Amino acid sequence: MPSSELLLICLSAIVVVFILLAFLALVMRLIMAVFPEKIIASDSAYVAAIASVVSTMYPGTKISKVEEIK
Repeated sequence: MPSSELLLICLSAIVVVFILLAFLALVMRLIMAVFPEKIIASDSAYVAAIASVVSTMYPGTKISKVEEIK
């Protein structure tokens, strides 16, 4: 097999992979547009879990407020 044919096969494989990845990126973008991320409010179970971990790590402390820092 001459090297030019091998080069052509490799280039065509790279192009096909690039096209496939571009198609998958487009599908992912469409899925994210159709199903947007839901904003989850603070759940009392999360607050209780965080308070439990903090009180275990630092005994004798009082947790007064738990909030997310963005």
